[in-house]
Amino acid sequence: MYICGPTVYDYVHVGHARTYIAFDVIRRYFEHVGFDVILIINITDIDDKIINKARETKRPWEEIVEYYIKDFFEAMKLLNVKPAKVFPRVTNHIDDIIYMTRALLEKGHAYVADDGSVYFSVDKVEHYGALSKQRPEELIAGARVEVNPYKRNPLDFALWKAWKPNEPWWASPWGPGRPGWHIECVAMSTKYLGHRFDIHGGGQDLIFPHHENELAIARACLGPESFARYWLHTGLVMIRGKKMSKSLRNIVPIRELTSKYDVEVIRLYLASTHYRKPLDFNYEGLEQYREVLNTLYTAHDYLASLLKEKALDLKDVSLPQATNDAEQDFLKRISLSVEDFERGMSNDFNTSQAISALIRLARTCMAMTMAEEKLGNSILLYAYSTLKELSEVFGVLSRALPPLNLEALIYELVDLIVEVRSELRSRKLWPLSDRIRDRLLKVGILLNDTRFRTLWKWRRYA
Repeated sequence: MYICGPTVYDYVHVGHARTYIAFDVIRRYFEHVGFDVILIINITDIDDKIINKARETKRPWEEIVEYYIKDFFEAMKLLNVKPAKVFPRVTNHIDDIIYMTRALLEKGHAYVADDGSVYFSVDKVEHYGALSKQRPEELIAGARVEVNPYKRNPLDFALWKAWKPNEPWWASPWGPGRPGWHIECVAMSTKYLGHRFDIHGGGQDLIFPHHENELAIARACLGPESFARYWLHTGLVMIRGKKMSKSLRNIVPIRELTSKYDVEVIRLYLASTHYRKPLDFNYEGLEQYREVLNTLYTAHDYLASLLKEKALDLKDVSLPQATNDAEQDFLKRISLSVEDFERGMSNDFNTSQAISALIRLARTCMAMTMAEEKLGNSILLYAYSTLKELSEVFGVLSRALPPLNLEALIYELVDLIVEVRSELRSRKLWPLSDRIRDRLLKVGILLNDTRFRTLWKWRRYA
């Protein structure tokens, strides 16, 4: 899998998170069903936006890049997105980009313009526009291309941009300059995954011109059957029906969101809408998935406590055979949830169906704790491991039970007992309130009834 990564000139926001979480869930599902996944996520560390940011802030472009790369990696770790095998940076692959540009020139698919830039010639590509389902004449009419007097065709795009004053540059056979955007991903994806790989992904806004132009470059340079077998694009994130964008000032930074909501709530919420559909972001949806996560953790913690009490080891998990009607019923319910989960995920990653199946499985697990005496250890182990395994696809239930703070727990419990005893005293139930006082005294807790309230303390001496 090759996923278009960030252009590092600003903070990671919810729109980015939606894409990376969606592909993280897809990657995890492939691993769940037994595939080995090689994931590449590139980092665009030289671009017009980076140069403009450096000018606006009067900071070196390299400093801008390093600052926002750090933010990207911190956000991915915070969001529990599994790391790619390689995060190639454009500036580390200049030679690969120059090599591919030279090959396109030799094949007649590119030309050197008068300004020293190298442009890809769209006229010589069959079926250009097929990925975005648009004809070239429609693209020109829609004015969705950069106007440039050096181009032979308005749809042609830069493979190598000639140097301009006060811009970073690298040496090339055509003079100093820097890579164009579209060729970067072709050079890096094929370097690490070969000329033919399985999945190329990114946000829906990359279909044209970025992915359309990537495909044109790859087919022209490497052959008509080269490049990605499947293209997956995540839908846009909307807020109140409008696209999330910096110009509208409706961006929600990840750091702001994670300060208010658990990361696992955010993951479930962003993954709950099918990856191709737009997501209308709202806080009501996050609250809903806070409750969903509570359901999953309640089932997890109940079963985990049972397994710990029985000293059961997850290494002993196997598919159990039912020995009574209760076990048969629960095994059937678990099996139906698993089948529904995998049916949904295998149908173009229908995460909504999969999450519904996961919730049903959690409720089945909670019901099992109520019927514990009728169930053997093997079925309890199997239910717990199944819940964990399916939850892992969504990157949730990754936290262990928190360590018990016995001191804090004792103080809370004594406060509660004293409160209940005060209520008994107000009802003049003296024998029962005296019994509580005497039992507490036996374990070293001394009560002192004053006119207005009851105080308690540890008795220092026996």
